Amino acid sequence: MTKISFLGGCREVGRSAVLIESNKGTKCILDYGVRFSDNDRLPYETDLSNLKAIALSHCHIDHSGGLPSLFKNFNVPIFTNPLTLRITEMLLKDMIKISNYHYPFGYREVDKLRKNAQFLENENRKKINEDFFITFYNAGHIPGSVSILIEVDKKKLLYTGDINLIDTNLIYPAETSIIPNIDAIITESTYALRDHPSRKELERTFVERIIDVNENDGRVLIPAFGVARSQEVLLILNKYNIKNQIYMDGLARKVGVAYYDYPSFFRDFIYYKKSMKKTEFVSDKNRKKIAQRSNSIIISPSGMLRGGAAINYVKVLLDDPNSAIYLVGYQVEGTPGRKLLDEKIFEYQPNNKSKNPNRKIVKNANCEVDYYDFSSHADRKHLFKYIHNLNFINNSKYVFCIHGDDKATTSFARGLANEGYNSVAPETGEIYSI
Repeated sequence: MTKISFLGGCREVGRSAVLIESNKGTKCILDYGVRFSDNDRLPYETDLSNLKAIALSHCHIDHSGGLPSLFKNFNVPIFTNPLTLRITEMLLKDMIKISNYHYPFGYREVDKLRKNAQFLENENRKKINEDFFITFYNAGHIPGSVSILIEVDKKKLLYTGDINLIDTNLIYPAETSIIPNIDAIITESTYALRDHPSRKELERTFVERIIDVNENDGRVLIPAFGVARSQEVLLILNKYNIKNQIYMDGLARKVGVAYYDYPSFFRDFIYYKKSMKKTEFVSDKNRKKIAQRSNSIIISPSGMLRGGAAINYVKVLLDDPNSAIYLVGYQVEGTPGRKLLDEKIFEYQPNNKSKNPNRKIVKNANCEVDYYDFSSHADRKHLFKYIHNLNFINNSKYVFCIHGDDKATTSFARGLANEGYNSVAPETGEIYSI
């Protein structure tokens, strides 16, 4: 029997980690992330003896943040692609640099991770041990993201990672037609309770609102995740021929430039590069001047306003009724972005590593605040469609629902069970055999 151990990402979004073990004891880890809470940030501890490989679905910290801890004791190959490795390394070093939390690893382990990386092209089958293979498929989530097919003990398991099934400006969506017949799927459930609005209509409304603000001499701040979301927003603005100057700051700028080295991962790399060249990059020296400049559009992390360069702009825009802050990513409960959206109050406490760690900010927002759901996760409708389009061997229909909050994962599993699937929302530490 093949064992599947769920070490994280169960009934939560964060610290995604799944351990696959063959009937001969060979082990492979799929992702190994962290969550940003006070305790239990790393995945559930278990016996990792006979670990032969690690496979990484994508670079986001909730999937990659705990990886360096594995390289304190192991020297095993980590299968990924060059783009994911590059951005993962950037994010890990940034996390170590700014975090108040003491992680049990440092830059040395990040370097070991890089040295143990082996690149695997999509749809190329890779043997990691006797009767144990992995294959990557495009996941459509961010550039470089993959779903992972595991073949072990004559069974086929699909780990979706984070998936997106609709067209975006940056990359192509995931496709079920290229996935072979499977015995089981481990699927994300982030938006299993809701459907996203029409992408085309949302883009049009977003751009129209920005033009309105600029025409009234206002500034627009778009706090966005530095990886992929910032670049997607930039492509939307350029698609609609926005005339006012677009600025890009912080991690978004660094990642955006790093993408230049990986043209094959993009839907239209020439268009992407042209859009980036029309954008003005912000440095520490000119940030204050740009924050005061009217008719401007500023794209800057962090997407939930937990830190990053965006904080410098928020403090200025809050007092201006002609300006706007448009959030474009999911706002986790308890984050400054969520409070700003729900209550129009910006509350921010700098971490201990900032220049002014004791200068807490609490301010009412006089500017416009709104949210535009440019998610790169599949919604309820598309998650069900994805599962329905897969072919299960011998009608096994095993489905494990993870990477969503308690309500999302359990409701998704229940809905699938009502349709005849052998579905469950596992809890952290649980082990299943198939």
